[in-house]
Amino acid sequence: MRTRAVVVLIAGATLIANLMLGIAWALAVGAGVAVLVVGEVTGRLVPARPALSPIPPSGSHPLSRREIEVAVLIAQGLTSKEVGRKLFIERGTVDTHVQHIYNKLQIDSRPQLAIWLMDHGLLSRTGPEK
Repeated sequence: MRTRAVVVLIAGATLIANLMLGIAWALAVGAGVAVLVVGEVTGRLVPARPALSPIPPSGSHPLSRREIEVAVLIAQGLTSKEVGRKLFIERGTVDTHVQHIYNKLQIDSRPQLAIWLMDHGLLSRTGPEK
């Protein structure tokens, strides 16, 4: 819904900018309508990204927000390289996060990490949505 409001604002700005530049009102209105149409069509064609599950405040567990992001992706079966690509960080940074996570939770494997995340409500038992 918020995206539609942004498209309407952009269409209105397009209309006003064209009128201020001396474009004929019919063409200015046409440009505004074109922005609305493209925005609406794009909104229907591009699949919506699934909302990220809320991460509880770190007071309820020892991990930082970033460590939770990394931990969830690792527990879902992604490699460190894939996690790095997804989070726009280097693979070595992912490995460092994983080591910190293991140290904080006193675990030493990805399956143990997945179990800890499920026990704390941070990972669905049904697995990631496709």
